[in-house]
Amino acid sequence: MDKNERRGRPVDPYEEEYLRQLEEYSRIAGEDGSGDIDLTMGSADDAFASEYQRNGSASNDSKYTAPVQQERGGYEGSRYPRDTAPGQRSSEQGYRPERGSGEKRPQRYPAPEGRRRPQRSGNSAPERTRERREERPAPRTPQKTKRPAPRPAKRPEKREIHYGGEELHFGGRSKGRVPAHEKRHPVRSFFRTLIILLLVIFIGLNALLYYYITLVNRRGRGERTFTNGSMNSSSVRNILLIGSDTRSENENGRTDSMILLSINKDKKTITMTSFMRDMYVEIRGKRTNGEDIDVWDKMNSAYVFGGAELLMDTIEYNFDISVDDYVYVDFFSFIDIVDSIGGLELDITDGEAAGMEDPLGEQNHYLKQPEATDRLDHGGKLLLNGNQTLAYARLRYVGNADFQRTERQREVIGKIIKKVRSSDPLTINSFAKAVCSDLSTNMSRAEMMLLAYKAVFSMNYDIETLRLPAEGQYSFGSHGGQSTLDVDIESCRGLLKAEIYN
Repeated sequence: MDKNERRGRPVDPYEEEYLRQLEEYSRIAGEDGSGDIDLTMGSADDAFASEYQRNGSASNDSKYTAPVQQERGGYEGSRYPRDTAPGQRSSEQGYRPERGSGEKRPQRYPAPEGRRRPQRSGNSAPERTRERREERPAPRTPQKTKRPAPRPAKRPEKREIHYGGEELHFGGRSKGRVPAHEKRHPVRSFFRTLIILLLVIFIGLNALLYYYITLVNRRGRGERTFTNGSMNSSSVRNILLIGSDTRSENENGRTDSMILLSINKDKKTITMTSFMRDMYVEIRGKRTNGEDIDVWDKMNSAYVFGGAELLMDTIEYNFDISVDDYVYVDFFSFIDIVDSIGGLELDITDGEAAGMEDPLGEQNHYLKQPEATDRLDHGGKLLLNGNQTLAYARLRYVGNADFQRTERQREVIGKIIKKVRSSDPLTINSFAKAVCSDLSTNMSRAEMMLLAYKAVFSMNYDIETLRLPAEGQYSFGSHGGQSTLDVDIESCRGLLKAEIYN
């Protein structure tokens, strides 16, 4: 086969062997001159097989002769008869030589000289071989399979950092892990955690504070007549603490205690000013039923006539100081407040211990307890409960009468504030519940929230005490058959302005 004809096709080793043998046959035929060699499929095998059957096993030096063509066109010794198509075996004439052990399969050799098949008419052997090759089916080529579309290249995954416990990022795409590019600085993480913690604490405290405020009994703001006191400043907040000797929770009794609590944020002071109950003053304003009132009487009578609003009007009218809010406490409330902090430690004289029997007996009667409950046998530094502390604050006939009583009241309030400052959170919680449950006020919830914030920052303020009238500002008098204190109003105003407003 021409090399040019094979160019472009893959080399087949079987075809190479076939072409080599073909060239060898052609060479032999050319030497003889006749070129009469039958190259049909199986002819050579039949010739060798027939020769092998006649002569037996052949040695390596023997030459095989081609079978002689018979008259009918058949071949002597051929296993394919004339009427059998090439490629089909006859069951009668088929031949398969039996090889014994040690025999080798006969090899194919070119036909010897002198035995040549007559040349067939038509094309020469090379041309017929080329025709047969062209008639062969084309070599089977592997079917191309459709490749799947290439997948997009994956981006390299970012390195993940594990901190022992996976941090949660709500709504993020990091699946709970912190990517490397989002690694936080330890100082920033600390401050961020601290801010979040403080925010949680702040929200929790506000919720707790609002709960306490909801316990307070709000009375609302009644009608006021005098609200234009000249002593007024944005840096000073004046709240009137009213302690009544009311024996019933549903009546307006006389006020045993009237203390003006002044918080000055510029001076960082809390001033408690006690107003003597026997001061003879002018009471002007509105009664509880709405009628106008203008009388001279003891100061503690104002609460009986017109409640907290008339008492605030009386103070503002006589002493020219602005009073906008009040907090009311009765017998029962005071006892609960002192008991909530575990009582107070007070220095009691033997005379005070004996003088407390009368107020204790009265209180036990309304508390429905035995008359001798909580009595003291002696004085000294004693831890008093709420009932005993109230009797101590109400004690009037030991010492300098009402002057010393107001001093005891201021002492008790100061002791309560100091003990609350040093108490544990559970005690403070108990105190806050008792105070808020037993108080009545005219302040709104928003005002109480603001006041609570101020109280937190004013816990370390200095506590100062003041009494009106002070020494030299009063004289004893008698009006309507009752003992009174006739006061120098202008002098009292100057003292208030100097001590509270500086």
